[in-house]
Amino acid sequence: MEFRLYITEGDIEDHHVFREKLSLSGLSWRQTDLEDADAVIILAGLWGTMKEKIMDDVKRAVKLSKPIITVRPYGLENVPLELEEVSSEIVGWNPHCIGEAIEDAVNPDTNQIL
Repeated sequence: MEFRLYITEGDIEDHHVFREKLSLSGLSWRQTDLEDADAVIILAGLWGTMKEKIMDDVKRAVKLSKPIITVRPYGLENVPLELEEVSSEIVGWNPHCIGEAIEDAVNPDTNQIL
């Protein structure tokens, strides 16, 4: 299955590093517009410089019932409360955790224990 992902973009290294980590996750994915996405990836490291743009994306994602996966800033445990409240998953920079979070958020019923 190929996942369609909307990933917040910015002119900082976090965006490029995240794409590299995602390529190591084992998932088949492609970047798309928010409206067509299976999940929305918010890079919380962009919060300081792009808060308004991120909140606009979050509001659109919530309105469209898209799962939101927030990636913590590298090396930190906390994310802004505004993101924590709307996130389906909050993960760090581990490629396998990122992949699992996307799979869980997009297909929540397939990961339940019977």
